[in-house]
Amino acid sequence: MAAVLEGNVDAVLVTGGMAYSEKVVRRLREHLEWIAPMKVYPGEDELRALAEGVFRVLDGEEQAKRVGGPTEA
Repeated sequence: MAAVLEGNVDAVLVTGGMAYSEKVVRRLREHLEWIAPMKVYPGEDELRALAEGVFRVLDGEEQAKRVGGPTEA
């Protein structure tokens, strides 16, 4: 990550269920804080965010976006 960003990293973010574990967060800090400050946001809201995005598309509030996958020639 640091190499790809040429050392220009603002923060390392840790989210999801693993962020509730003090042991995991401590070990991650030991290995990552030399890159940038680490911010921890515990919670498992990823599926909720995905579902809310689908509802916005179905309700016509936003257009679906394609992320990743093969590119068209």
